[in-house]
Amino acid sequence: MTRRTARGAALWGVLMAALCADSVQAQVYVYPRRPNKSQVRYYDFNWKHVDILVGPDADTSKADDLKRRVGPTVVSPPDQAGPTEAPHVPTGESGTPTQVEQGEGQGVGFGAAQGETLDGRSGAAEIGNPEAGPEATADGGTPQVPDGGVPDIVAPDVPFATRTLPPPHDPRTLLGRTAGGVRLYFYEREREVAERAAALIVRSYVYLVGQFNYVPTQTFPYILYSSYQEFLQTNLFPLQEGVLGVTSPVDLKLTLPYFGDHELFEEVSAHEMAHQFTIQKIRSLTENAELFGDPLQLMPLWFVEGLAEYYAKRGIDDEAEMMVRDIVIHPDFGLGYTMLDFFEDRPFSVLWTYKVGQVRCAFLEETYGQGTIQRILEDSPRLVGDFRGQAALNDFPSLLARLTGDDPKQISARFEAWLKRRAYRTYLSSQQGTQTLQPLEGFDEAFVDALASSPDGTLIALRWLDLDTGASRLTLIDPRAPTDDTFVAIDGVPGVESLHPVWGRNFALSNGALAWVAESGGSDVVYWQTVEHEAHEEAPAKPERVAPAPAPPPAIAPGAGVNGSPIGAVPTSPPQPDRWRPEPEWDVRIRLGARQRFDLAKKGLIAAYSPAFSPDGRRLALIGFDPSGRRDVYVLDPDPSDPAGFRLTRITHDDFSERQVTWGPRGLVYNSDATAHGRYNLFRVDPAHPGEVARLTTEARDHLDPVALADGRVLFTAWDRGRADVHEVREGTVIRRTDVTTGLFNLSPGPNQGLWALYHHAGRRKPVFVPARMLETLESLPQPASAPPRTIPQRALADAQPYRALSPRNWELGPPFGFIGGGTGGIYGQVVASASDKLRNHALLLNAAVLGSFELTDGYLVYLNQEHRLTWGTGLFSSLVFRLDRTLADIAPDSLFVTTERFAGALGSLRFPFDQFVYVQGDVSVGAVNYFATDFQRESITTTDAGGNVIDLFPEWSKRNGGVRFQTEATLRFGYDTIRYSVGGPIDGSSFLLEGTGDWQPFQHETFGTLRLDAERYFPIYGRTHFFLRAGFGTTFGGELARQFALSTFDTIRGIPYGAFDHWTVGRHFFFSTAELQVPLNALIRVLILTDIEAIAGIDFGGVGPQSVREIWDQRVLSPVVGVNFGLGPLILRLHFAKPLDIGAPAGLPNGNGDWVTNFSIRILGYEGLFDRRSAASSRGLHERPTTFVGERFR
Repeated sequence: MTRRTARGAALWGVLMAALCADSVQAQVYVYPRRPNKSQVRYYDFNWKHVDILVGPDADTSKADDLKRRVGPTVVSPPDQAGPTEAPHVPTGESGTPTQVEQGEGQGVGFGAAQGETLDGRSGAAEIGNPEAGPEATADGGTPQVPDGGVPDIVAPDVPFATRTLPPPHDPRTLLGRTAGGVRLYFYEREREVAERAAALIVRSYVYLVGQFNYVPTQTFPYILYSSYQEFLQTNLFPLQEGVLGVTSPVDLKLTLPYFGDHELFEEVSAHEMAHQFTIQKIRSLTENAELFGDPLQLMPLWFVEGLAEYYAKRGIDDEAEMMVRDIVIHPDFGLGYTMLDFFEDRPFSVLWTYKVGQVRCAFLEETYGQGTIQRILEDSPRLVGDFRGQAALNDFPSLLARLTGDDPKQISARFEAWLKRRAYRTYLSSQQGTQTLQPLEGFDEAFVDALASSPDGTLIALRWLDLDTGASRLTLIDPRAPTDDTFVAIDGVPGVESLHPVWGRNFALSNGALAWVAESGGSDVVYWQTVEHEAHEEAPAKPERVAPAPAPPPAIAPGAGVNGSPIGAVPTSPPQPDRWRPEPEWDVRIRLGARQRFDLAKKGLIAAYSPAFSPDGRRLALIGFDPSGRRDVYVLDPDPSDPAGFRLTRITHDDFSERQVTWGPRGLVYNSDATAHGRYNLFRVDPAHPGEVARLTTEARDHLDPVALADGRVLFTAWDRGRADVHEVREGTVIRRTDVTTGLFNLSPGPNQGLWALYHHAGRRKPVFVPARMLETLESLPQPASAPPRTIPQRALADAQPYRALSPRNWELGPPFGFIGGGTGGIYGQVVASASDKLRNHALLLNAAVLGSFELTDGYLVYLNQEHRLTWGTGLFSSLVFRLDRTLADIAPDSLFVTTERFAGALGSLRFPFDQFVYVQGDVSVGAVNYFATDFQRESITTTDAGGNVIDLFPEWSKRNGGVRFQTEATLRFGYDTIRYSVGGPIDGSSFLLEGTGDWQPFQHETFGTLRLDAERYFPIYGRTHFFLRAGFGTTFGGELARQFALSTFDTIRGIPYGAFDHWTVGRHFFFSTAELQVPLNALIRVLILTDIEAIAGIDFGGVGPQSVREIWDQRVLSPVVGVNFGLGPLILRLHFAKPLDIGAPAGLPNGNGDWVTNFSIRILGYEGLFDRRSAASSRGLHERPTTFVGERFR
């Protein structure tokens, strides 16, 4: 759930006002423009919906009313609101959720199929692990078992039952006639996926009822997508890759994909549904107490997300345990990677918000008693007022202090001690760590997220993340010369829209080729590229690998963490690891050859994961995701004779999910949840005999990152007591080979029977070499007998109804925004409003502004359809333009006056995106135009004769311009945009926008128009330091009615003083260009209220031609610029100083004396020219502004 969603509605009104109707002063206000990337709909959806677990008296207003919650919550009638206090059910002593047996008279599954229990299956509705005893919470984490593994799962259909949680209440004592349940939205071609999802949704819902001791009374919309690619194309929320699910606290919408992965879906679904329970429980308590305000907004984000993660993971999962231990043991103070105070909130840190939040919630439950989280929620109304006879509290720490009996400092001190005990217990028991591994030299500061190596281990492919731009890069290195990398690809460009950093390793190396997966055109493609690799030793010598003796454990800083000092270890003498640093120097050459592209969509696949070459390097195995939502093993064979250029053979075909595959001498080895317990075990199959599958492992834990080596060994990673160690399967026995502090991932072949891997250390995954001597026999675990795989639960959706997007009951009103004022100067005001259907594929937009009188009304009312790839819109408009009038130039050549143009009628717009980077768009407007002068303007339509007498020209002007004229206007745009953004704005990439507009008044035989070009290119240098080039050109054609341009000098030519409404800034032709260097100063200067400080130095060149293109050269301006940009959240305050230079222009200098020109402007991050935009209505294309959806996205 994102907290910004709740505030986005209010911000939307302000932004729409700024975007759509400022004061109107010029026909075409010129500022640097970029086309912005498109939200492309590659797939069409035939939506349906069905109610699940909805009681007959449930409040379904959130699912089917036109209402929308904005601002303070409204008190609901007593019969619709949830209970102030849920019925009390005695709790037990168990540390895990208890099993609930099905009894007579407990049929509460409203909407369930006849004869089914709440989980959609016959028999008991099993929730959790009933056999976990008090010892399960001895250390607050995963139960310790004698063999070092994980306990057996008693409830095989609950894949998370190995975690510890307080016992839930019996949900069947709580569900009743007012149970809100879920309104599930799905599309017809994913029906099979939706039926599986529905069963898991019911199971999670019942589980959360027990944990929260609360039944939500409002039905919430649950929008399900089958694939992750389809999910990212939703119009519901602004999404980027890395977001797995979203819940809106405003209208309770929840959306996520199924992923083709049952375990992952149930975890993410439970996380998002925990948000639903949190929101509704707090609001029902607040509304019943007749309090105003939302306590949820006063809680830190780490608590909101942490409790959702805690319940979804059923306590502390191994990954969270490892990550938090790493923060304590291996802090990096330079990056802020350190544990500070318990109450600190870092809303922009995923690790701190989710995983550390999850651990803090576990601490509260273990230290202050089971049910502490729910007691916090039940007392949270005290954050907004007096509640249950108790006084209101100031903040969240005060609330915890009242509930726990400890003041905030004591809570922080307890958390510090609790955390250190957990972290150092595992650290001290580990036999291997940084001192025994061999990190690859030169990657201490890199953020590598995936690794693969060639079969001989002499060539490594790495995917790493650029934190400043968010781009993923794929490079090749030879470990003997690791600092000399060869660039392969970067995502965020046409053909490589994404390298999928979310989904683990998606590339593979053979001894002569590299294969990698990228998204292009809405589905994945495989690139197969030849690689030539040579390495020559320049001088004979042996590699130097000198490992120091293991260092003693670092000292614990006493009292750290309280009062803002860091929690964690500060080593007295940091150990220096045995690095892979071969000596002497090697001459390494890596050359990339021909690249082939295999479009998997041509063979019916949407996505691909975990490619692996065959031992001979001629074939490629991969995990493929098909449109039906299944993930299976495939083998790709390049075949020029095939129309697609390759053949694709399906090896597995079942309802279970496969995650990763490797190819060894004895066949394919892959992990799958085709098990009785739902965990991912290893299987082997010969591609020539796909029906003969051999199971290699059977234990009840996930076996990840398998690698089948050339010598026949099969190694993998498995979690063991909060650590990810290397294991080997051999003849039915799993052997633990390592004993590290954190974890080893992406296992790949290394030289001399060693391994390459990624080691989690100091918040990064670092490439390391694991020598063969380190692969010890530490523990042997005989595998239990294999059991038949479980049946994937399903729930029939026979009662689903078609979703009718244009039905009034499926529409929601957006938050309106408006203001009005008046005085002697007239009436001024504006109103902005919107409405959309629930899935936000259709929208109505209203924007109207009154600029002095109702005669001067500027605005539009349009309908926008973005249901398909081709987006379109139509509506009515009234556009005002204040223009420098030259229609009397023949009789008064020196006169300059301003008149008003009003163009009103109907408009239409079509936009087709070729991909997210390139689009073409056409707009057409048809209506009537009339020219008039206000009383104030009329006084200036004069001239003087030779004797100095004033001559009134208004009668002549009215004769030439009076009456109403029929006019049509057509605009064609072509846009290209690959710009990447950092915290401070654009930092890399290019953009190009070409626009042509033509106007025709057939009865007056008038034709005129404009042509504009905007282009820019950003060059990253180091970190956020970057250099950019920018240019723009515009020209008009036609008679005196042709458009005129007015330059925003802040954004184009800063040597021209702002506010000069004359020949320096207004004309029919213009050119501007900028070259600028931007350097962040945050490392040198810190100001409390500022989020960013940036120095700039650049140069502007350009000019305006009032009547001819030649005049641009006559009025050319060259001005060096220096200045500072200040960041204040999303606001950027720019203070720039420009000095126009005398370069011999006939028109002289724009300020007359060549003094420095001060430029001060305010921008919103990502919106050039926002506060200087004079008339959006004068550019009547619906897609001139971002159109992905009103109020939710600004791209």
